[in-house]
Amino acid sequence: MNIIEFSHVSKIYRKGFLAKKVPAVVDLSFAVRQGAITGFVGPNGAGKTTSIKMIMGLARPTGGVLQFSGRDPRDPASRRDCTFLPEQPYFYQHLTVRESLAFAARLYGLRGGHLAKDIEQTLETVGLGGNEKRKIKDLSKGMQQRVAMAQALLMHSNVLILDEPMSGMDPPGRNLFRAIFLSLAAQGRTIFFSTHILDDIELLCSDVVVLSKGRLDYQGPIDTLVHKGFKGHDLVVPRLPEALKEELRRMGCTLEAPGAAGDRVFVPSGIDLIQCQKRLHEHGVFCKSLTKRTISLEDVLYKK
Repeated sequence: MNIIEFSHVSKIYRKGFLAKKVPAVVDLSFAVRQGAITGFVGPNGAGKTTSIKMIMGLARPTGGVLQFSGRDPRDPASRRDCTFLPEQPYFYQHLTVRESLAFAARLYGLRGGHLAKDIEQTLETVGLGGNEKRKIKDLSKGMQQRVAMAQALLMHSNVLILDEPMSGMDPPGRNLFRAIFLSLAAQGRTIFFSTHILDDIELLCSDVVVLSKGRLDYQGPIDTLVHKGFKGHDLVVPRLPEALKEELRRMGCTLEAPGAAGDRVFVPSGIDLIQCQKRLHEHGVFCKSLTKRTISLEDVLYKK
């Protein structure tokens, strides 16, 4: 089942005195599966935030059909079981951390004697235990991001829409958020989040949606995208006789400049690595090392 479905959605803004048309999203179609962690990727200006605003009913599509939880996003019922975390969350600076969470909980309709304990446990989850009485204005950007995440977790929603949730986080904070996301996914929650940090996509996501200039560039499993960056295998072997080198070349391998450790053989993607190793073994040659040759996910996405 899909939680979010875009079908040929476009969004055009008008800017300036002449109301010039500026397309933010163009003929966009993709879907987000229930229970999956889906990454939303693209450079600045790709249309990610505009797309998220349309999902949350904060902007209306110029054309196409968009559904969230099987409903039009303009219907508040579509967001009944959803928590949204914007890229730049706003806080009342004079409130304490605890007061900020209590305020958000009351806006969401949470009541009861268990709320205080729930707030305490949530603050522990995001690494803010012991900071309940600190005022928001005294917190760093990274700590404010933790408060925002605590607010999101406090609602216990089954769907979380997060716009750049790790912006401003230090490495320990990023690792903590990653662990939280994986824990939520293990509980069957749906997480759809945008990010510029491609390590987050590789480590967390089962699916990925890639935008470029408002258009869909890729949608599918992260493994398929990562595989696009796989170039082949590098083998280091003892010095090879010329006849064996020629045989490897005929198989599609490349003999590269030898190093101090021995000859270097590159087995491109698509060439049977096992068959190459078998031929080496038949000649009494065993690999000293074998490594994958890849290009970064950033190069796969942005340097075509």
